Amino acid sequence: MDSMKTGQLIAQLRKEKNWTQSDLAEKLGVTDKAVSRWETGRGFPDVALLKPLSDALGVTVNELIVGELVEPDRHQAAADETIVQLLAYSRQEIRRMFTRILLIAGIVILAGSFLFLGVDTSWVSVYSTLGVLLIAAALFRLNRKPLAKVAAALAVLVIAFAAFEARDYVAVTQHRLPPLYNISIHTSFNPSTGEPVVRYNKLLYDVYRYNVDQRDEFYVIRSNSVNPGQFVR
Repeated sequence: MDSMKTGQLIAQLRKEKNWTQSDLAEKLGVTDKAVSRWETGRGFPDVALLKPLSDALGVTVNELIVGELVEPDRHQAAADETIVQLLAYSRQEIRRMFTRILLIAGIVILAGSFLFLGVDTSWVSVYSTLGVLLIAAALFRLNRKPLAKVAAALAVLVIAFAAFEARDYVAVTQHRLPPLYNISIHTSFNPSTGEPVVRYNKLLYDVYRYNVDQRDEFYVIRSNSVNPGQFVR
C-alpha cells in the first residue's frame, strides 16, 4: 500500500469530475482536511470509507488501494497483489503498534520510578531497569539498519547508567539512603564495635554504611580502598 499513489489517484479522479475537495468530502461525510491529507499522502482513507469512496470516484476498491487504474484482464492478478500488500501492511502496522507500546510503557515505568528518588526500596531499581530495557527494545525495533540499532541501544544504556549513578549519589549525599544500583553488597562487622558495616560495591566508587538503621547512621563514599572517603551524616 502506497498512500502517496492512492492520494494522487484520488486527486486525479476528483479533478476529472470537476469536484472540489469540499465536494468529495461532503459526499463521504468527512472534512475537506481529511481529503487533503489523503491526496497529499499524509493519510489513508479509513477502511469503512474505501467502498463509498471507490463508488463515488467510479473505480474499484482494489484500484483505490494500489493507487492506479487496472486493465480489465489484470483485475485478478491485481487483486492477488493487493491481498499480499495488505497482509504485509498489516504485519508492519502490528509491529509498529507493538513498538509504540514498548516505548510508551518503558517511558512511563522509568519516569514513575524516578518519582520515588528518596525512597529506600529495591523496587525503584527493578522498575527503572525494566523501563530502560523496554525503551532500548523499542528503539532497536524502530531502526532497520544494524548499526543504528546497536547505536540506539548503547545510547539508552549509557544515558541510563549516568542517570542511575546520579540517582544513587543524590540518595546517599542528600537523603542518607543506600544506593540501589550496585554490583554487589557485602556485610562485615566492625572489629572495634562489633556493629555491622554494609559495603555497596559500585562501578565508580564504593559506599560504606555505618550504624545501620540507627539514629546516628552515616555513610562513607570511597573511590578506592585507600582513600579515607567522604563522610555523609
